[in-house]
Amino acid sequence: MTLLITEDDVKKLPLSIEAAIPIMEETFRMLADTSGDNGPRLRMPFKNGFMQFAPGALHGKQLAGFKLWANFGRGTGVHKGSPGYDFIYSMETGELLAIIHAYLIGKYRTSAQSAVAVKYLSPPDASSIGLYSAGRIAEGQLEAVCRVRPIRRVRVYSRTPKDRVAFCERMSKRLGVEVIPANAPDEVPRDADIIITASTSEVPILFGDWITRPCLIVAAGANHWYKREIDEKVVTRADLVVVDEKEHAKIESGNLLWPIAHGLLTWNHVQALGDVVTGRVKLPDLKKSTILFGSHGLAITDVAMAARAYELARAQRLGTELPL
Repeated sequence: MTLLITEDDVKKLPLSIEAAIPIMEETFRMLADTSGDNGPRLRMPFKNGFMQFAPGALHGKQLAGFKLWANFGRGTGVHKGSPGYDFIYSMETGELLAIIHAYLIGKYRTSAQSAVAVKYLSPPDASSIGLYSAGRIAEGQLEAVCRVRPIRRVRVYSRTPKDRVAFCERMSKRLGVEVIPANAPDEVPRDADIIITASTSEVPILFGDWITRPCLIVAAGANHWYKREIDEKVVTRADLVVVDEKEHAKIESGNLLWPIAHGLLTWNHVQALGDVVTGRVKLPDLKKSTILFGSHGLAITDVAMAARAYELARAQRLGTELPL
């Protein structure tokens, strides 16, 4: 029997951004030691949107699966026809074990994988954040980083002043830290130990000339080849460039594809987060270095979160069995 796990079911599970952090950390370890496989994300374009398919496998758990979701509309009218669905299969029997609504667990894993990067690539006492965007992704990014670092102050910039102020007030109350609006985008990197870009922009919003001190930059918004949130100077000034998965970045990372195409960077100088987590990458002095992490979203992280949701739902007898 296949278990259907809805968003209402997921809300009842002991899952959260904080709970997702060790799941993501272990997933990157699996990628590094080849006990996990990440397939390339496939987008099928249409005149008014696209469908997406992303497969992955967890060999240690004998589970494989994929995420399937659709976006239709144009420009600011693009909307998801559904939150997407994760499908989990047994690699031993071939049985479809579960179909899981993917919105919440997708939010958790997107935020948590940035937290893993921050845990390994920023100084343990990093206490200030500069954040671009005041949207849903930015909320999750900020909460996740606050789980792994003693953050005291956050400076936020977004295009709409009203949304920017509301975001700061809401997140200050939720996280118990000082979250203040920036009046201009070049103010965001000022005194920031960690800079996060989490926008939907297709052109750079963070420029290397604005970065005047060592920091970690988490580029979390651009996950298409044609999108750039950072300019080439951010990339060339970085002492270390890390991505969630290298082969995937070669397809998805507009932030890196531009400087590589212009001879400013080579893939030999880009490292994978899994290799950082397992200690295979020698890190520079985190207090004296500027480090760039590019996050694009991996199929295996969706599969890992879906697998955990399935295990928990089975244990708590949640979900609806479907006679498929």
